[in-house]
Amino acid sequence: MKKLLLGLGCVLLIAMPQLASAAPQAFDFLGQAAIPTSVGGALTMYSTVQEGSSTVVPPIPLDFDNYDYTIVVTDLVLDTDGTVQYYSNGTIVLYEDNSTVADYSDLSTFTDGTAILIGTISTLTRSVSTMLIPPYTVTISVNGTVDWTGGTRLDDMAPPDQLDWSFLAAGNTDPADVMPGFDEQWDGKVEPKEEIVGTDDASFGNMKASFRR
Repeated sequence: MKKLLLGLGCVLLIAMPQLASAAPQAFDFLGQAAIPTSVGGALTMYSTVQEGSSTVVPPIPLDFDNYDYTIVVTDLVLDTDGTVQYYSNGTIVLYEDNSTVADYSDLSTFTDGTAILIGTISTLTRSVSTMLIPPYTVTISVNGTVDWTGGTRLDDMAPPDQLDWSFLAAGNTDPADVMPGFDEQWDGKVEPKEEIVGTDDASFGNMKASFRR
């Protein structure tokens, strides 16, 4: 009987990663970015995290029923200007808040929660292209690298899973989408390059040992 249960346990362990990978992992955000006008200036971005769906799930569990989540980027320094801009050494923070709703008329409402993940955007590129025929659409794409280094939920991830995440966004400058005080709307995600597993997930060894008792 124990051999049968152990065999079933092995099947479950093999199947679990396949079930977990049914939807990609990402923090999906929609936000507003302020772009520096010269080299040495800093980019900032304030955003709200969108609830997971069947097509994307947060890399760590988030309680959207009882909390609001925001992602804020600050101090991302413009090193090289042009149609492709190069940035470095920014700070990114994922906040959890159950008291105030994020409001662009009061940016402090984006940062008054608990910092559950704190990280560094080591490098980021922002590319701008304009269609040369009407309606002269502007296309903005953003690509960066994030290392998580702190926050109350950092240890929910194994150390190797905390590094080398992708920061991706598509931007637009449509006045209907851009809030006062900002230059662009960003629709993006912060995602691990490989699926992560929580540090409290049972190991095969622990399960195997339990059948020996």
